[in-house]
Amino acid sequence: MSHVKTIRAIRRFCLDCQGGVAREVRLCPDTGCGLYAWRLAGIVAGGVNAGKHDPTGDGDADANPAAGDPVDPSAGDPLPGALPLIAQTLPDERPVRAIRRYCVACCGGERSEVRTCDARDRCALWSYRFGVLPETYRRVKARLTGPRALVLPGLPTG
Repeated sequence: MSHVKTIRAIRRFCLDCQGGVAREVRLCPDTGCGLYAWRLAGIVAGGVNAGKHDPTGDGDADANPAAGDPVDPSAGDPLPGALPLIAQTLPDERPVRAIRRYCVACCGGERSEVRTCDARDRCALWSYRFGVLPETYRRVKARLTGPRALVLPGLPTG
């Protein structure tokens, strides 16, 4: 199963955290962040360059010079040759589990607070906060809360 949408959500979250500057996401010093290992996976997963490495450092899949993202052509790539290796160094876990752990930490370690999180419009990870894909959550919720057939003992079904 492809987790491209999940990885792109992590990338959007990291960009929001770093003020929308893709270069700052690449240089992020917060190695203790639960999403640190996934921050560059969005470049590999898709976007304009479709995972191709741009040696100038300007061709980040999410960088948009027209949107005010400053591009310094004289600056070298802070991670030369690293993008092909990113996919090989990603954690073995699924990205939605990393998001779940991050959300629990964001809510002070209280799992019940994750359910009542009100950052829907402000957080790119909100749809993934339960540790499953949003489609899976909707399907399970509909199955558990939807109408069920009444089964009485001694009466034929169906």
